[in-house]
Amino acid sequence: MVYSDKVKASSAFLKIIKSMDDEETIKFTYGTGWKGEPNVYSIKCYKDKKGESSYSIWNNYSGMNVSSLGPTMVKCYTYDMMSQRTNYSFPLYKMIMVEG
Repeated sequence: MVYSDKVKASSAFLKIIKSMDDEETIKFTYGTGWKGEPNVYSIKCYKDKKGESSYSIWNNYSGMNVSSLGPTMVKCYTYDMMSQRTNYSFPLYKMIMVEG
């Protein structure tokens, strides 16, 4: 898949994320777990008093903050108990929205 195809495949999901309201949540699947079942995540929007949005991505028990939304990737980070930063990039074109 060339970059322009990735941008086209990502544009609808990116538009949905950017149109979210405060405290709104969207569920999506990305990848598979060790049993072969799809991993389900939630992306949550937070708006400050100025109306600027920030996001976080959660699974059942842990979450990551979104540092940037690009045309094809959602870049996230989190810190563990020892202040070690972990980064991960979710490709938007591989995310599948689910109901729930």
